[in-house]
Amino acid sequence: MSQRWTIDDLRQIDVFQKCASRELETLLPHVYCRTYRKGQILFMEGDPRERVYFLMDGYVKLERLNEAATYQYADYLKPKQLFPYSGMFTETYYRHSAEALTDISVIYMPTDRFEQLVSRNATMLLHIVGQMNRILDLHERRVQEIITPSATDRVLNTIHYLIEDLGERDADGVRVRCPFTTVELSRISGTSRETVSNILSRLRKEDILQVEARQLVTEHPEYFEQASH
Repeated sequence: MSQRWTIDDLRQIDVFQKCASRELETLLPHVYCRTYRKGQILFMEGDPRERVYFLMDGYVKLERLNEAATYQYADYLKPKQLFPYSGMFTETYYRHSAEALTDISVIYMPTDRFEQLVSRNATMLLHIVGQMNRILDLHERRVQEIITPSATDRVLNTIHYLIEDLGERDADGVRVRCPFTTVELSRISGTSRETVSNILSRLRKEDILQVEARQLVTEHPEYFEQASH
């Protein structure tokens, strides 16, 4: 566990930018820093919802299973995101499990402290509502794009969703730094691993998409945007 954060550190996070210094001073004794290694679990579905996290570096997967413990839902988080939004102010237990997909660093604080601060601060509350609306909109479009009878279209639409949600511009085009295996892509798209492998192979040959150390890289993001319509 690392050193405590300062008020200036907290202001790096969007939700705290407009908080009064006295409010942040009250919160600081309850703010902690921690790192997790790839594959470590931050919390499990059904655990008491004791902490709110802020992902500072790396990538996290939120996953929810059905009663048969088969794959049901997954969401992927990039740096500078608060999580989990689901259940905030209403739930006693986590609705999802959280796994580090890479080495990560987070800060966290007790849920009750954070929610008390938000309930007193209209600006923070509006920020959170705005973020929740953004997530809902993104997930609605994700469902619309992925629910199609064509397995090929589901894979292409899944890649489009990941580029839109997690992609970052760099010298090579747009890069999704969150690592994805063919197995993970097949689970998200509801297709077989063979289907995903064949489509990735075709996209590589056509110089549309490359996979570098499990990172998706494309110089042609517009291809996937067109494919999703």
